[in-house]
Amino acid sequence: MKQLLFLFFLVTTFVSAQDFSLIEEEVNSYPKFSEVESIAQQIVNDFKTEEQQVQAAFYWLAHNIQYDLDAYYRPKQKRISFRYRNEQEKLEKLQAIKDDIVNKTLLTRKAVCEGYVQTFAKICSILQIENEVIKGYIRNSSNDIANPKINSNHAWNAVKLSGEWIYIDATWAAGIVNNNKWKSLFNPYYYNFPKEKYFKTHFPEKKLWQLRVGRMEKENFYNQPIYDAAFLQSDLELISPSKGILNSNATIELKIKNLRPNQSVFFGYGGYRYAIKPDKISTKNNITTITTSPLKNSKQLFLIIDKEVVLEFLIQ
Repeated sequence: MKQLLFLFFLVTTFVSAQDFSLIEEEVNSYPKFSEVESIAQQIVNDFKTEEQQVQAAFYWLAHNIQYDLDAYYRPKQKRISFRYRNEQEKLEKLQAIKDDIVNKTLLTRKAVCEGYVQTFAKICSILQIENEVIKGYIRNSSNDIANPKINSNHAWNAVKLSGEWIYIDATWAAGIVNNNKWKSLFNPYYYNFPKEKYFKTHFPEKKLWQLRVGRMEKENFYNQPIYDAAFLQSDLELISPSKGILNSNATIELKIKNLRPNQSVFFGYGGYRYAIKPDKISTKNNITTITTSPLKNSKQLFLIIDKEVVLEFLIQ
């Protein structure tokens, strides 16, 4: 979630590899469900394959649950504790807590990530589709670069389809925050987001879920630039720099693969009102080199392609 700083910024629609054309017409006609069992029953009535059912649950959540900014900015610290006599009773009480989160999510139509993931997990469980909730780390802005969190700050879902785990983030798919206001904006990229780009945005807390995708240390995850979804769902590739911190005393040089000649390129600097053109752009062997000279006292750099902020860096 980002607060965008440039006056000419426009929200754009982008093409995704995920096709929801077979899902959206049916799901858009669904009533305002208040019980998770009713959602699951409607989905199983309308869709026969597990993949379509998972897509339908994802699509419904992203379109019907609003992110709860009040709860995000002013969280109520509430420690949950309970007694149990055996493991079975412990699991039952934990499930009751999760069910309460689901019920509240559907009643209020608002949630933070926990509401999205528990509701999605409950629908999948009712449909007897194997799934897990993954807790871990995400980075929201350039202020998070090289600033690792001690405790996990996000949750998303894993679902097993045809013997393979896919990864789903209905929270990030539901919309964006712009000027401290929630804006619904469906982003299908976060359904089965590619494993090769997984660690650019999400880092699981448990080692098992890390190794199912690849290998990366938490420190390296936080040291990366911030990647926007518009960049990740394109064929653009950042060749260099691989680190998110740039030197304020040297010319900044970015190398981008697959940048097309007709795409507009600008830089934005934190603390400055308007974006500026690069000092120089050159392309060789499909790799474009873009240079800029750091502006005085600015600590943030934004790469803007086709009026979309796609990469963020810190300047030190």
